[in-house]
Amino acid sequence: MKQSFRHSFLWVLLFLSLPYSQSLYSQSLTGTLRGEITSKVSQIPISNAKIVLMSDQGTLSSQTDVDGLFRFDSLTVGRYDLLVSADEFRQFASSTVIISGKEKVLAITLRPQIYEMKEVLLIPDVPRGSPNNSMASVSALSFEVEETRKFAGGLDDPTRLAANFPGVVATPFISENFISIRGNSARGLLYRLEGVDIPNPNHFARIGSSGGSFTIFSNQVLANSDFFVGAFPAEYGNATSGVFDVHFRKGNNQQHEFTLQAGVLGVDLAAEGPLTSNKGASYLVNYRYATFNLVNHAVNYLSLPTYQDLSFKLHLPTEKAGTFSIFGIGGLSERLRIAELDSSLWERDLDRFDNVLASNMAAVGVKHSLLLKTGSLLRSTLIGSYSFLRDNKRYLESDLSFRQREFNEYTRIPLTFTSSIEHQFNFRHTNKTGIILNTTSHDYLASDYDYVLDRRFTQADEAGQTQTVQAYTQSKFQLSPQISATAGLHFLYFDLTQHGSLEPRASLSLKLAPRQTLSLGYGLHSRIEHWAVYMTRLESPATGNFSLPNQNLDFVKTHHMVLSYQAMLSDHLRFVGEGYYQNLFQVPVEVDGTWSVVNLAELDELRVLTNQGTARNVGVDLGLERFSRAGLYYMLNASVFNSTYTDISGNRHSTAFNTGYKANLLMGKEFKVGKKKGLNNLLGLNGALSVLGGQRFTPIDPFTSLLARETIFDETRPWEGQDKPLYILDFTLTLNRNHPKYSGTWVIQIKNLFSSSVPEYKEWDALLEEEVELRGATVLPILSYRVSF
Repeated sequence: MKQSFRHSFLWVLLFLSLPYSQSLYSQSLTGTLRGEITSKVSQIPISNAKIVLMSDQGTLSSQTDVDGLFRFDSLTVGRYDLLVSADEFRQFASSTVIISGKEKVLAITLRPQIYEMKEVLLIPDVPRGSPNNSMASVSALSFEVEETRKFAGGLDDPTRLAANFPGVVATPFISENFISIRGNSARGLLYRLEGVDIPNPNHFARIGSSGGSFTIFSNQVLANSDFFVGAFPAEYGNATSGVFDVHFRKGNNQQHEFTLQAGVLGVDLAAEGPLTSNKGASYLVNYRYATFNLVNHAVNYLSLPTYQDLSFKLHLPTEKAGTFSIFGIGGLSERLRIAELDSSLWERDLDRFDNVLASNMAAVGVKHSLLLKTGSLLRSTLIGSYSFLRDNKRYLESDLSFRQREFNEYTRIPLTFTSSIEHQFNFRHTNKTGIILNTTSHDYLASDYDYVLDRRFTQADEAGQTQTVQAYTQSKFQLSPQISATAGLHFLYFDLTQHGSLEPRASLSLKLAPRQTLSLGYGLHSRIEHWAVYMTRLESPATGNFSLPNQNLDFVKTHHMVLSYQAMLSDHLRFVGEGYYQNLFQVPVEVDGTWSVVNLAELDELRVLTNQGTARNVGVDLGLERFSRAGLYYMLNASVFNSTYTDISGNRHSTAFNTGYKANLLMGKEFKVGKKKGLNNLLGLNGALSVLGGQRFTPIDPFTSLLARETIFDETRPWEGQDKPLYILDFTLTLNRNHPKYSGTWVIQIKNLFSSSVPEYKEWDALLEEEVELRGATVLPILSYRVSF
């Protein structure tokens, strides 16, 4: 009955949208495009740069003034191709410029062109999709906001959108946005905001994880950012799988603009505009409130989740003291499940649990950029953060009294300072050197009730402070017209264990043709374990005293090696193929058994560990991407990989993330609609088809689970089980209508059209005394309307 209702609901929405689109008119509506063009290295405005706009209506051109500013007025609304060129700089191209009733403001940086006297041009134009970080040669992906926000199934969540990239596998649950990169645990992902490491920026975050349900910041505030899936440059440390380097855009500094979005998940409000009379100063702020109550029947949450967040950036340029910016994010989220007090209504053991999952997170920073007289660019940032995570469970016993089964609460308060200096010595050599200093206060309490021994065990109860020091230097060299290289060192020190690590990073790139590049990259990377791991207690059965046996654990370390081939098959079609090998060593494993930290997506249990484990990830990623052109884009990628680990005895097993393969096909097309098919109104159809290898699981031990009255896995057979392959189809319909003073967009997102599901978890049910599983969500329709003015 529910399934029939959902399908009827979807067809009604589609039917209602058709007559609406047919009645659209196409009167001549216009918008404004303006922006600033600066040098990537020096941040100096570039004057006399040529800007060319191309569309079905023809070609327009202009050039920047002495302040690097340009402006196009009275542009017919629609999508444009943009080409920017300037003497001694590489060209910039984009086909994601959309003109609507809202003013479009661009901030474009150009990389210096490489010339020398009596020599020919050394470096050709930068291909589409290149990362912002010029030191990145392999495994670096450009997160272009205008491109990725169209992807179907992303639910407007940047982390979920990144899961469409080659080598990235998302957890196939609508309630989670955990991502595994090249067979690694999601715990190995590092988030950066405006160049500084930050705590897990996700709603419903779990202790010790880098995932949750939705990222705290939204697409409304994002600028183009970088996503790394391996062998990343020397400026990134304390991460073993990937980096999401997020940047916020500057607000409109000439006029106030507002965006309101409302839908079945909640509301999204954004505002931007000039901050003061100070030239160039601006503000950008975004607030969201969401609840899943309206779609809880489809998501199949066992609790009622709500969340809200705030993101902002203030851009404050000065004439002589450089440029300041103040930025921040903050989020509150909570999921509650209330136990059923009437024992006659108990159908499963889960009905007797009170569950609370809550996460609060905030980060506020001040960033300063200054161009020195030497031509060097000095950047410094100070950021303070706060994170509180709670995951508690109470159990309603047969006498209707509550027993605290699990208690987990963790508070983290980091203060981080980072400073770097970037200098171009000559046309062949650019260097960036920096330091990252962090001090963090921790407070963690974890306990668990054991029915076999009929007592509560405290797994951790500690508070303290740690300091981390990171330093790096990295250079890029142009060795010849066809060969470039990068080389760098990263140093990481952790005062709690007094361990340090010096890590070389290097790459070599060979241009096989003007649009083909073969690159080889290598990096040694390490990661500090979560505070909870070091604070794990070992209690003596004889005396009842405890020790902290994990306090001297060394870093997890890994060698990354990547061979990459990239080819621009046309101005808007790119092929990327990468083969990689990752060898992890000094992996913490249990002193007796098959347990390893490489299988953890979160810290749901603590054990006594030693650095005697290893792991290995090997695979191939292939991707073909057509950037938007004439309203059409598509992305086809596939990954084949094998992820294994060794336990304390040296026996090799599949990891929890060894699903084996994944393939994605994303495609979208925009159509001009209206009586004259003008550019005023656009109908967008976007689809995404994903094929994922089956999820791994460890079989449950029924006898031990029966005695313990909770789920106990048979760890003599770690991750032997594998579920069936998963096929997920997502669809998004957008209808954009531009008016003289505002633009409105209807969006219908339909998640999981095939109604595919996997076991969200398998567990032992103490009431039924049997193994049960909870299947994931089925079809999820989401309707929203966005207006910008």
